[in-house]
Amino acid sequence: MTRREKEVIRAIYHKNVADFFETVGLSEKLARGEICCSICGGIITLGNFRAVARKSGELLFCCDKESCIHEFVSHLRGDKAGYRIWKHSSS
Repeated sequence: MTRREKEVIRAIYHKNVADFFETVGLSEKLARGEICCSICGGIITLGNFRAVARKSGELLFCCDKESCIHEFVSHLRGDKAGYRIWKHSSS
């Protein structure tokens, strides 16, 4: 059995999403439409942002499409089948 790296999980409440992007230094990229969903490649906005995770030092974002959320969570769990993570420059 492999040992997984542990990381603190923090919740981001909907009303604090803009503050989150400011805190991580990505509010300007968000405003310019430069942050993409790691699954579908769609532009992340304050209105469709659903999840974020750090994987291999990179921030990965997910939009609010149900299919993207499912695939995003599967990827983070380490499921090998059926996921695609887009390469983007949002972190």
